[in-house]
Amino acid sequence: MSSLSGALALGAGTVLALGLVGGYVRNRLWLAESTICLMLGVILGPLMLGWADLAAVSLDPFALLKEAARLTLGISVMAAALRLPPRFVCQRAVGLAILLGPGMLLMFLSGSLLALTVLNQEPHVALLVGAALAPTDPVVAGAITGGTAAKRLIPTRMRGLLTAESGANDGLALLFVTLPILFLARAPVEALSEWLMRVLIWEVVGGVSTGLVLGWLAGQLLVWARRQPFSERHSLATIAVALSLAVLAVVRLMGSDGILAVFVAGLAFNPAASSGEARQEEIQVAVSRFFDLPVFILVGAMLPWTAWNELGWRGLAFAVAVLFLRRVPWWVILYRAVPGVKTASEAVFLGWFGPIGVSTVYYLLLIRERTDLDQVWGIGTTAVFLSVLVHGTSATPLTHLIGRRIRSKPERNHGPPGTADLRE
Repeated sequence: MSSLSGALALGAGTVLALGLVGGYVRNRLWLAESTICLMLGVILGPLMLGWADLAAVSLDPFALLKEAARLTLGISVMAAALRLPPRFVCQRAVGLAILLGPGMLLMFLSGSLLALTVLNQEPHVALLVGAALAPTDPVVAGAITGGTAAKRLIPTRMRGLLTAESGANDGLALLFVTLPILFLARAPVEALSEWLMRVLIWEVVGGVSTGLVLGWLAGQLLVWARRQPFSERHSLATIAVALSLAVLAVVRLMGSDGILAVFVAGLAFNPAASSGEARQEEIQVAVSRFFDLPVFILVGAMLPWTAWNELGWRGLAFAVAVLFLRRVPWWVILYRAVPGVKTASEAVFLGWFGPIGVSTVYYLLLIRERTDLDQVWGIGTTAVFLSVLVHGTSATPLTHLIGRRIRSKPERNHGPPGTADLRE
């Protein structure tokens, strides 16, 4: 326990330091804060210093990490919903439907096919790996779309698409993950029936409806409170975190994980929140500093080095293939049908920045808990580790590169980068 306390002290110190100099690190040193925290976890973990060996803690380290990832995801998708302009999802419904329908299905199949061919895994293992790799991580994506450079150089239409996709597909990944799990445990007809009735209708549709109602009620209550004569200024960060936790708890009582419900609650609450850059910055900073970063330290401390060694060169080849083939080709193929993506270079940029992170960690642990297939954890974390490293170091230079290309072809409204009309 003293080792854990020391690790927590160093982790908290890192979060404090990044809170003070994070902008310099990201914009000058080209290092994302999530990358720094992941590497700190590796240093503190059993591979090196051994100060954060969670296996020595009385609690189940995998259960601890799973709940930490779940809470982090809930708060992150709430932040993603509140970073969007209030009507963005409605205005971009067609594009988002393509990204969350055919786009996510293709990412799922790509990850599965790579696990099947590169790693020679059994089909059911490959499908589970592909399902866990399908969602775009809102934590790492938030760091990419919310930085100062991104806001200055990348149009809102592009940042909004990535933010909305990463917020929604984390919850939708539950559909892809649970189907192979059910087929492993039940007869095909029974598995499909339970997937349709319990997972799709009850957990997803019921959870979304619950989140919509709770988010709308919270927004109405906020509007009412602001109109009271003795009302004081409200902290939107505090309200957002509280709403996230409330929705997660209520939907968990219904028997679901509630991640998609939190995102929908955030969308419903968004119109009532005050507008402006200060609102976005307040929420983004509060979330990233206090909730997003510590989970990467935990992930870094629990990376399965022994399992990676057993995978050998195939594990690295798989992670590299996932990085380049899971998402980028489908964006290049589909972008002409997605309003808001105007050129192939923009499609490549958005396809590249579909990072794998905490959302994949959560679903890998969910699969491990329900199937006892330990190899899924070892396989999936190779892609998580490489994605956090590569996306964390490429975000700033590629943002400046795409920003220069966009400036060379001004938006149709002739405004500065990032101010294009969302209806385009």
